Amino acid sequence: MPSRTHTSPLPVVLCLLAMQLFCGALANAGALEVTLVDKAGKPVADAVVEIVSPVVPLPANVPLTASMDQIDKEFVNPLLLVVVGTRVSFPNKDNIHHHVYSFSEAKTFELPLWTGNNTKSVLLDKPGVVVVGCNVHDWMQGHIYVAATQRMAKSDARGKLLIPNLPAGGYAFRIWHARLKASDISKLHNVVIEDRGNTAYPATLELGRDRRIRRAPSGLARDY
Repeated sequence: MPSRTHTSPLPVVLCLLAMQLFCGALANAGALEVTLVDKAGKPVADAVVEIVSPVVPLPANVPLTASMDQIDKEFVNPLLLVVVGTRVSFPNKDNIHHHVYSFSEAKTFELPLWTGNNTKSVLLDKPGVVVVGCNVHDWMQGHIYVAATQRMAKSDARGKLLIPNLPAGGYAFRIWHARLKASDISKLHNVVIEDRGNTAYPATLELGRDRRIRRAPSGLARDY
């Protein structure tokens, strides 16, 4: 009789062991649920929470490209969250000229953007907040939050955000908002994540005045 070939069970055992470790890690993972309000008790949207400790390496599948479109003389996504090393493009979907720029410490650039498919991009290679404006349309303003970690999220209209898949233990995180004082942005918040479910963290933010330039009502502004 011909001899039967036997496959070594070692690869199968290693695969099963890896699956058990992965499932065990997920079983002991929780989430950070942050609720943000201002001093009047109103929800704060477009705030960012970034976990700064413990530091974990970036996964290989983290996207390193993003875009901040311009439509109807506005930035479509005025608050963009990216990690260090991301290349951000600025497609101009309008049929007019834009001139996108930033003088931020994290990145300085100027991009004259004409209509058409001539999209330009910028490599964001330093953590920090990049404030983006348009030299042609003063009311256009956007922010790009450049983080060293993918463990971050921004608050929705209810002032809520969720950072999932956090192994149980202690964490330190930072809160950012465009109208938050620098001293409050540098403050670290500490929390202990439970091994299952969401760990709630409510916070009240003291926001400064909204000093953005207001866009003139439709029909009153010059078409430029």
